[in-house]
Amino acid sequence: MTMDVERIAACSPMGGPPDWDFAERSVRSYCELLKGHGFKVTLFIVPDTAEKQAGLFRELADSTGAELGMHMHPQCWRDHYLNPDDHEYLGGYSGIDQYRILEEGMSQWEYAIGHQPKAFRGGNFSANDETFGVLVDLGFKHGSVSQPGRTVTKFRASRPDAVWDVHRPHRSFRCAEGNLDFVEEIPLTSDRSRSDHWTGVGDVRLENASSEQIVSAASQEVTRQVEESVPLKHVCILTHNFVNYWSQDALKENRLDVLKRALEGFDHMAENFGLEVRGATTADIRKAYLETERG
Repeated sequence: MTMDVERIAACSPMGGPPDWDFAERSVRSYCELLKGHGFKVTLFIVPDTAEKQAGLFRELADSTGAELGMHMHPQCWRDHYLNPDDHEYLGGYSGIDQYRILEEGMSQWEYAIGHQPKAFRGGNFSANDETFGVLVDLGFKHGSVSQPGRTVTKFRASRPDAVWDVHRPHRSFRCAEGNLDFVEEIPLTSDRSRSDHWTGVGDVRLENASSEQIVSAASQEVTRQVEESVPLKHVCILTHNFVNYWSQDALKENRLDVLKRALEGFDHMAENFGLEVRGATTADIRKAYLETERG
């Protein structure tokens, strides 16, 4: 269970929460509710928000076991939001420029949080063939960097034929397995039978999909993983800190019930396969994946 943690909308042309109070309540409610169901969240936090709400994130890491990773939208970083059209999506930059941007963002993030981030996710899943090498060279160890099937050229995010399972990436080609010391990807779970979403694949993020759609996509992937004897069965779900996860009022724009019903659906799905649902951060996934490599 993951969350991309953005700046407030006034500083985030790619989208963000209306104000910092809403942002805090969204993250806190999401992490605490999931902890109650046995899940640990991975928070992918943009550097400016890491600075603004560092105390919150350190608290949630201690109280809920959340992993704190880094997120990056170049258009929303520092004062770039003032002229977002002057800045590319991450995958639109050369490896040298990606290294510069991410290195500076890491320093900002680390100064705020108190330790270097090891997990990474780019904004809009934007990446190119140089991205994974850059991430490894900077010291990132794992992440959720792609949505297989996503084909959105304007976001510099195109992976129509990518690896759908947890793997090590290739240094020179983003859609292939390789041997880099980066457990990439914990790919985003999507419904590959659909292509009616703007991403080009059946996107089932919590803020837009129904619980039935989310569970259906998860079941589709776990079925394939069981049939293909994939060693590490996995489901990766996405949301953002501009979503209401606390309101019980059906008249308000909230997704609390969708989240709860999706979690119930995961339990039923696991029972049908004779499996157990186990909440994990991306760091936990790295550890488990390395264990499968050792046999």
